[in-house]
Amino acid sequence: MKLKIKTFTEKSYTLEILYHIGALEDSIHFIFDHDSKTCAIVDPAWDPQLFVDRIQDKGYTLTDIWLTHWHFDHTNAVDELVEMTGAKVTAGINEIPYFQIETLPDTVEDGETIFIGKTPAKIINTPGHSAGGICFLLEGHIIVGDTLFVYGAGHCSLPGGNVRELYHSMQKLKMVDDDIMLHCGHDYGCKINTTMAEQKSGNAYLLLDNEADFVRFVNGMSQGLVAYPTEALTLKEVQAML
Repeated sequence: MKLKIKTFTEKSYTLEILYHIGALEDSIHFIFDHDSKTCAIVDPAWDPQLFVDRIQDKGYTLTDIWLTHWHFDHTNAVDELVEMTGAKVTAGINEIPYFQIETLPDTVEDGETIFIGKTPAKIINTPGHSAGGICFLLEGHIIVGDTLFVYGAGHCSLPGGNVRELYHSMQKLKMVDDDIMLHCGHDYGCKINTTMAEQKSGNAYLLLDNEADFVRFVNGMSQGLVAYPTEALTLKEVQAML
């Protein structure tokens, strides 16, 4: 199997992403801290042996598993990885009641900073796709799970999902600096590499700044009345879909 991979090297860490992993084609994110030679993996699913081999082959040790949300396709390798490596699991405090894994995660709250080695990641609570979803903001990059996609966003149809909370999470993500690169839980859009500036100017979920319109847009999509966007739109184009 030929893997689709993107690598971004920053001062204290390297971010590596494996795309289209498993039955639901998840994107698996590895954060390699240069100084400590430790690694955090975000939302591991489907192939734990592949992940461990890849980390060890680079001379690193898996010490941390960071979870954006509870959904099965983002967590189904967690317990096996913990058994194989003893890695610590971290997740948002409001997500804990929903997890279907045996390992009890350590919890974090909005605004906290966690570390892999000397590499910091700021926690941004972004409920909506799930009750306690979180994003990890690193130097130059943000890992958002399924809260946001390239010109799209995650659904709110599973337990803990809430459209109005998703709207308010979008307002928080608008505050992320324009030059930050966005990394999602799935490659669902028209491109892989994108910045927050591109998404703020063309993502329907970020363009809508009225809660009622946002709810109408998302609910219309779930009812098949609004087409799911995969490319950049203008605000006028989005409003015409309502």
